[in-house]
Amino acid sequence: MTRISVAGEVDLSNAHLLTELVETAVAASAPLVVIDLSEVGFFGAYGTSALVLAQRILTEHGRRLILHRPSPVVRRVLGVTGTLTAFEVVDRPALPAADDGSARPVVSTRSGS
Repeated sequence: MTRISVAGEVDLSNAHLLTELVETAVAASAPLVVIDLSEVGFFGAYGTSALVLAQRILTEHGRRLILHRPSPVVRRVLGVTGTLTAFEVVDRPALPAADDGSARPVVSTRSGS
């Protein structure tokens, strides 16, 4: 499992990082990618596009994507765009730890950081 934690804003300037990290997980043969969106304060259309593309990439490689605890803003944007139902969403506070030694990258997009 590869865990990607996202914090701050997801917009035109950084949404591509999500897709790049998913492509890296695919190259590393991760069977499951979990994207933690609990700390996202802004989520634009480019974020939605990045998640849809990530889902497509993983599905094409027989892999699985879980959105972990999407923040209210992420949930709202995905709901309004009609894409929320396309994702497996887990709202439990904790997921099992990655036991395969895979990387757990963090994408911090906080303004001023």
